[in-house]
Amino acid sequence: MTTPDNAQQAKAQAAIEKLPPKAYMVFFASQVEGLSYVEIAQREGMSLEQVQGHMLMAIQIIAREMQ
Repeated sequence: MTTPDNAQQAKAQAAIEKLPPKAYMVFFASQVEGLSYVEIAQREGMSLEQVQGHMLMAIQIIAREMQ
C-alpha cells in the first residue's frame, strides 16, 4: 500500500523525469548540488537569464504535474 508521502514522492519523481534536459540540469544543479544561478550559468556557459528561464520552466512543469 502506498502512503500519501510515497505517492507524492512518486509524483515528484515522475514530474522531474518529464523535464527537458536543460531544465533538468538547472533544477538538479540548484536543488541537489546547491549551486547558485550564477554558478550554474558560469559552469554551463549560459547567461543568468537562460538559467532563470530553465528553472522557471522546471518549476512550472513540476507544479503542474504535482496537482
